[in-house]
Amino acid sequence: MERGSDSQREMLAHQLDHDRKMRVLDRLHDFITQGEKGLVVLNGGAAVAMLAFVQALVDKPVYHGFKPYALGALACFLFGAFFAAVAFFFHHTYINHAFQDSRNQKIWRRVAWGILIVSAGCAFIGGFLVVAGIFVAV
Repeated sequence: MERGSDSQREMLAHQLDHDRKMRVLDRLHDFITQGEKGLVVLNGGAAVAMLAFVQALVDKPVYHGFKPYALGALACFLFGAFFAAVAFFFHHTYINHAFQDSRNQKIWRRVAWGILIVSAGCAFIGGFLVVAGIFVAV
């Protein structure tokens, strides 16, 4: 005697596939959340370090050559920290739409990833401005 019918096997296979997709989606959300936290800490810490570095150079003659680069880098780091913090909201909205196969889900996913990429770009541009400013000042 056979246990279970074909429809039960299909239902079980569908449930297992659904569970696997949900685990992958959950890992993706954890990955995005940790990336957001890292970008907030990286950009915020870089902004604080930039302020401390500028404070140490205020009395020195190299400050005037470094000042425009420092202000640009500080602005990049602050914008990067802001965008990373705002990405939490868009990621939350993406999670709320994640279990629906709708057009909104794709839009919110692209917005969340786009903001994270902009935040990472701000960190790289700010770091480049610091290196360029040190090279010009010295």
